[in-house]
Parts: sequence; structure tokens; C-alpha cells
Amino acid sequence: MAPRNDVTGSSVGNVIQASSIGELNIVTSAPHHAPMQLPPAPHAFVNRAVQLRLMDEAVDRGGTRPTILALSGMAGVGKSALALHWAHTNHSRFGDGLLYANVAEYRHRDGVATGEIVAFFLRSLGVHQQYLPTQYPERVALFRSLTAHARLLVVLDDVDEPAQVRALSPAGRGSVIVGTSRRRLNGLAIDGAQFIDLTPFNADEGERLVTRLMSPAAEQDQASIRELVRLCEGLPLALSVAGARLAQPRWSPAGLVRHLSDDRERLDRLTIDPGGSPVKHMFDTAYADLRESAQILYRRLGLHPGPEFGGDVAVVAGATPAFSAEADLELLCAANLVEQLDGDRYRFHDLVRLHARGRAETDDPAEQREATLHRFVDWYATGAAAADRAVLGNRWRRGSHDLTGWSGRFDAASGMAWLVVERTNLLAAMRAADKLGSHDVVWKMCESLWALYHSHKNYADWIESHELGVRAAQRCDDVTAEVRMRNQLARAHIELHEFGAAGRQLEIARRLAGDDPQATSVVLESTGLLYRDQGRYAEAVDVFEDLVLKQRALGDERSYALQSYQLGDVLVRASLEERAVPVLEEALRTMERLGDEMAAARVHIALGRAYHRLRRQHEATAELEAAIVTTREREQPVKEAQALEVLVGVAQDNHDTIRFRTAARRLLELYVDAGSPRSADVQEWIDRGRRPDWTN
Repeated sequence: MAPRNDVTGSSVGNVIQASSIGELNIVTSAPHHAPMQLPPAPHAFVNRAVQLRLMDEAVDRGGTRPTILALSGMAGVGKSALALHWAHTNHSRFGDGLLYANVAEYRHRDGVATGEIVAFFLRSLGVHQQYLPTQYPERVALFRSLTAHARLLVVLDDVDEPAQVRALSPAGRGSVIVGTSRRRLNGLAIDGAQFIDLTPFNADEGERLVTRLMSPAAEQDQASIRELVRLCEGLPLALSVAGARLAQPRWSPAGLVRHLSDDRERLDRLTIDPGGSPVKHMFDTAYADLRESAQILYRRLGLHPGPEFGGDVAVVAGATPAFSAEADLELLCAANLVEQLDGDRYRFHDLVRLHARGRAETDDPAEQREATLHRFVDWYATGAAAADRAVLGNRWRRGSHDLTGWSGRFDAASGMAWLVVERTNLLAAMRAADKLGSHDVVWKMCESLWALYHSHKNYADWIESHELGVRAAQRCDDVTAEVRMRNQLARAHIELHEFGAAGRQLEIARRLAGDDPQATSVVLESTGLLYRDQGRYAEAVDVFEDLVLKQRALGDERSYALQSYQLGDVLVRASLEERAVPVLEEALRTMERLGDEMAAARVHIALGRAYHRLRRQHEATAELEAAIVTTREREQPVKEAQALEVLVGVAQDNHDTIRFRTAARRLLELYVDAGSPRSADVQEWIDRGRRPDWTN
């Protein structure tokens, strides 16, 4: 038969035709060596013991399929360092090779060219370029075939999607895939992935990282090193930059602290060479991956005045429908640019907040930034007014508020709870309003926060806010508002026993009040409290008796009952219990008729103390337990503790062991939560079964 010259099928490389073949010798290339592609291990790796243990345990469990370790966390938190440290420590487990790809290097405008990474891995495993399939599915299939019986480690840095991990996973049992991502790749749960979430270092961990990198001569200044960790908020990338700076002779810890203390310049100054800040670059990259609406929300949240915020604030910031703002906030959390705390609360890492604010200053006009800040301030001011209205009812207020735009609904307990949660943001909003020149908002917010400060004793906030309030009222030329601000400021000084400062504020307020009966009465009440806390009981009694007569003449039932309570309380303190009881009983009847539960609770406490002094212990117990029920429901821990203090003494005098231990344990719980030094005393009462030297 004549030889044929046609070739069927596909071929790669040269084709040799022969009419007859006797002996065929095939010479192969040199044996293929297992790939070892890992970048060097991180120079200064500290801690992450928990995460390393989780990775080891997941691999040790094994299974019928490769193990996937999905590392996630914000930019610069050390995901790559952890992946490489674990990979180098465990490289001997993987005799068939170590594959590595930085997915970011394959990312183009239209997405990640995963097929190119598969091709790179196939070449690394010995497949000649000419034999690479041209179609993506065929490349993935060939990769799985080649790795079906291999033990490989694959490290994928900066992954965006679960599909990338699946496509690049070897098929062999005993293989491991370590993927790092700024997003938590929740879709890999169906593949049995072990999720490892990374957060910034705490103070001790951060100090260890900086100290390992810096010059030994600089290690003596521990205070400055700790401040550096705070300025970097524990972010490993930022700490690594700081440590590298301190390895240079020209930098001292104290000098670097000064250099990085400017919030506006910190990100740009976290650099080692003129190539720019690696920290800022990481955040820029994460920001660029966001869709436009999420970028807008990111910038606007960067202008938020406080350290954390609720989900409602995202709607306020974006000025968009709730569903859109919620979706964008979810994207920011998924990208680890915003951290979700307990419940519906969120925060920026401090360096991310600086980046977001910087992007706003770069990308948004000044008018837009100011409008955003006004929206934040107005939202907090309105919320405070609504909460105040729910907690204290229709008391007299100098300021008026339009609450029609407030979507939330408060009762007394939820209103106080909101004020407590938002306390730091409320003060920050007042500072922002002061800078914006919204002076009427500042003093009105002070007025709205009276219930919070008076009940929870946040003295530093109380004083700072009311000093702002005094200046704001002056700038508004509102004398009555200034009297109110100075009076409320004086009350903080009275409770702190700063009697000189309190007296100065009250003197100015008294002079400004002039003939205004409402303003004069308010200042007189605080003057009576000043006398009371100075132990000048006779003068305090005179003040409150005068106020009781004035309020009775004016026909103001609530004010009459309130001043009667103050009078009765002073009489009890002055050991005039017999005179105090009828005054307090009348005040209680009035408060109960008016439906003012919190004011009634205060009277119950004073009556309980009076009855206890008079050895009317059953009546004392009833009054105090009524106060405890109300204050607990209203989330008023300071008042609840006052009632419990007296009840412990009543129970002890009644030899009521069960009530003594129950009241003391609850009191201990409140004091521990508040960080009170008295918690040690109460623990001793519980241990001893009695309170020594009882006085009330």
C-alpha cells in the first residue's frame, strides 16, 4: 500500500513521517523538580498564636478533600505575613511543591484573569507552554488531573471571590489552599473552609512587633513606644513602618510620636522612603475596589464626628433610601473597611477613618462636606431631644425642637438607653456644632442631655459640654439659656465637691436671672443643694422652704412637689426625720398623681432613708423596693445603687439574711459595671455577711 501523507486530529510541535520504523528511542527531558514559589518568610513575625493553632488543627483534621484556609481582615492587618509564616513553618508537609500567586498581579479592569494563574501553575508543574489548553475550563480540568494524587500547598494572596479559590484548588487529598482576602469569603463555607479572621494587635503585641524591628538603643522609651502603637491602633503594617523608621539612627520613639501626632498628616508620614506610604496605598486599593455609591458612603462616614455609629447613621450620611445605604454599609463591612461591633453598631479603624476623611477632603467640595456634617449634628440633636422628652416628660425647657423628622419611638427606658449608647457621639456632635457655628444647637443639646448626665454622672462630659453651652448661649445673646447652662454646670461641680467653682457659676447665674421667676427658682434650688452638700443644713432648709412656698403660690404642682422632695431630703440629712416624713409623703402623693415615676422613685429613696432612721423598717423596705423597681426599669443605675445601699442596712437591722445578700449582690454588680472602687467594700460585706459600722 502506498504511504499516506494526511494527519488526523490535532498536534503540538513537529510531525515526522516515516514509511517504516524499526526501533524507536524516546529521550525525555530532565526530571521535573517540585516548585518552591513562596516569597521569603516575614522578617518580624509576632503572636497570632490563636490563628496559627486554628490553621494547624484544620489541616490535621484532614478529610477526603483538600483543606481551605480562608484568612480575612482589613488592609495591612497581616494576612499575608500569617499565610507565609505558616507556609514556611509547614513546607515539609508538601513534598509535591509549594505554589504561590499574588492575585492582585492578575487583576485587570474587567476582573481577575484566573486562567492566567492556572496556566502559570500548570507550567510550574511541568506542562510545556505548547501543551497548555487554550480554554479556561480545560486548563482547570488539567490542573485537577495533575494534582489528583499530589500533596501541594497553594498560597493565594489578595483573593476577591470564592470562585478564584475553587479554580486554583489542587484535587489531591492532603493538599492545602491558603487564601488571603480583605473580604470574608463566606461562599467557601460550602467547600468546608476554615475561616481565620485577623484583627489589629493589642498594645502588648504591637509593642513586641515595633521593638523587634527598631534599634536596641531606642527600646528604653517604653511610654513613647506604647503611644506609637496607639497612634497606629495596632495595625501591623503601620507598626512595621514605624519600627523600620526607628531602626534609623535619626529617629527616636518620642520624635516619631511627634511626627505622627498630626491626624491630617499621619497616613502620608507612615512611610520609609520617598515612594509613598504603603499604608495609604493599601487603603487606596481597597477603596478603588468599591462601587461608586459605597465610595460616597465611605467618604461621608469618614466625616462622622464620633468614634462609632449605628446603622441609622449610614442613611443620614448618604442621604439615600435605607435599603441602598444598608447595602453599601454591608459592602464596606465585607471589604473590612468598616468593622461591625455588637448589634447594629459600626466603627472605623482609626487609620481607615483618617483615610476616609482624607478622601472626602480630596474628592468632595467643602459645601458637600459641611452639609454632611450638619446632617450628622442635626440627627444627634433631634435624637437627644426626643429621648429627653421620653425620659423627663413635659418639664420646662428653654429650647424647642421639631421632632416630626425623628423616626424612632422612645419610652423612658429606651430613651435613656439610647442616650447612654450615643453618649460619646453626642458630645462629639456638640463639638462639631460649635465649630460649625451652630450655637443654638449646642446649648439646646446640653439641655436635652440633663437626664443622662444627672443620672449617669459622666462628669467630664457634663462639664465640657456645658462650658461649650455657656459660650454658645452668650453667642446667641440668650440670657435665659446662659442661666440654665451655668446652673447645670454648677450642679456638676457641686456633685464633685468643687464648691468654689459651683459658687462662682451660681453667682453669675443669679445676677443674670434678674427678676425672671423661673430662672431665679432654678438657681435657688442649686444654691440649696450647694449648702446641703457643704453641710450647711440650716441654710439649705431655709432655701427649700422658701422655694416650696413660692411654687405653691404659683400653682406649679410638679415644681412644688420637687422642692418638697429637696426639703425633705435635707431634713433627713440634718437628722430631722420626724419633720421630713410628712413633707416627703406629700411630695410622693403629688408625683404619683402627676405620673412622674422617676421623681417618685427619688422620693421613695428619701422616705426609705427616713423610715430606716426612725426604725420603721417594714415601711423603709417597701419604699426602697419600689424605688429599685422603677430605677431598674428606667436604667438608672446610680439611683438604683442609692436605694440598694440603704436597703442593705435595713435588711441587716432586720436580720433578714436573704434580702441582705440579694441586695448586696445586685449592688456589687452595679458597682463593678460602673468601675466603682466601692465594689471591694460590698464584696467584703457579702463575704462577712454584714456591713460593719452601718450609717446612712
